[in-house]
Amino acid sequence: MVNYRPLGKSELEVSEIGFGLWTLASGRWGAFTDEQAVDLLRKAYDAGINYFDVAPTDGDGRGERLLGEAFKDRRDLVIISTKAGRSGGHADFAPAAIRASLEKTLDRLASSYVDVLQLHYPDAATVANPAVWQALEALKSEGKIRYYGIALGPGPGGLEEGRAAMRKHDLGIIQTYYNLLEEEPGRKFFPVALEINQGMVIRAPHAGGVLESDPEATRFPADGDLQTKEAPWIERARKQAGNLRWIYEGKGMSLSQAALKFILSEETVASVIPNIYKEEHLAEYAAVSDFDSFSQIELGEIAEQFRRGFGV
Repeated sequence: MVNYRPLGKSELEVSEIGFGLWTLASGRWGAFTDEQAVDLLRKAYDAGINYFDVAPTDGDGRGERLLGEAFKDRRDLVIISTKAGRSGGHADFAPAAIRASLEKTLDRLASSYVDVLQLHYPDAATVANPAVWQALEALKSEGKIRYYGIALGPGPGGLEEGRAAMRKHDLGIIQTYYNLLEEEPGRKFFPVALEINQGMVIRAPHAGGVLESDPEATRFPADGDLQTKEAPWIERARKQAGNLRWIYEGKGMSLSQAALKFILSEETVASVIPNIYKEEHLAEYAAVSDFDSFSQIELGEIAEQFRRGFGV
């Protein structure tokens, strides 16, 4: 059964394993009917997952509509974290645009509030704009959002934006990119996040599918907010993944599970969001909580092998 962790200094307790709606709403991990998608979401909840990450850009609002349908009778039992600031390939972080985006989100969710509203890949100018944060505070005071934060990206970027936001604002969440093969910028956030009790959520834990146990996982292309991996990168990463057996062999874990457990070794990480697009993923990923954490010695060896490129 999935364990739960506090989301930093917020009052939210989230499942260690989260569910990103991009797999169901974007069409890039297969075509899901509404019935199939809602069924998988409800089965995820039954498996212990209560943290659902979505954005208006996930299927042009479809992801939010699916969540609204799946949990219309138990809204208070799930944590919904959505985003604002991007639509149709364009960025707009004006206070009025953030408010308008949220109102549409609430309508799609059939909910009066969201648990977390994240700025969707903000640039440095957005992070430095006090009007943006005033708008978020206003929405919070109105009860339309419980907490706010930032989702950094796309891909492994956003270090300076994240650092600036952490220093100046009371963020409920920072979502960033981090995995066994791509430790930056995530690793640079952890020391400060631990010091100030900043809740972190990690996406791309399987490095574009390379660290999934299914060798065919990388056949799903990702664009926009998930960023396509080029063929040379995938080829090298697959070789690196083949050299990781020592991390999980003898522990009873799969490669997919070990990749998640590695990330959850970071105390400040509240939840990690793998790509879930099969029912089998639910049992595999939920079981990660049952395995012992990596020891400090093991983590030190992983860090050393990372510096050496995992032998590739």
